[in-house]
Amino acid sequence: MSNKATDTYPYRAPKKYPNKDLHGRMRILSMAYKDFKRFQKFYVNVFGWDMFELPESAGGAPQGSETPSLLIATGPSYETYEGVVPGHLNVSAHYAEGEMEDPVFCAELHMDRPIKETLEDMLAHGAVLLGDMPKESEGWSTGAAIKDPSGNRINVWKCPSSRTWEEPETGYDKEEQE
Repeated sequence: MSNKATDTYPYRAPKKYPNKDLHGRMRILSMAYKDFKRFQKFYVNVFGWDMFELPESAGGAPQGSETPSLLIATGPSYETYEGVVPGHLNVSAHYAEGEMEDPVFCAELHMDRPIKETLEDMLAHGAVLLGDMPKESEGWSTGAAIKDPSGNRINVWKCPSSRTWEEPETGYDKEEQE
């Protein structure tokens, strides 16, 4: 029997991922636009994406702006736009004031390892740190931007110690408890 993955890479068995490891999990894709209405119509009409304006208090543009900051559900999501389906990736979008920017994905890093160690490992494997080495802090604020060895930008952040797999995003397959 032929298997496309093993035919393409005959000496490599499929990757066995460790259980419940958030390290490297892509959380969100960040995109830019120039013409909001064209951007919105394309993604809503072609892919059926759901968009809402990001509140100014959460880093969005002022409410009612002609160039709003957006949170976008590319598939089933909770009210927070956290994906309901594992591996489902949502999008943030913003107006590009200057030149258009390439899309950037954001990934989580080890929560049980100092971010400096994880970044040093990335640098040893050919990444380039954009900016200064971040200082460790609790919460969602410890992050950095890197370029991978091919020049792709990736925003990374360390998961806070409170992050678990028992958050709403993991309940999609559980029966409701009464």
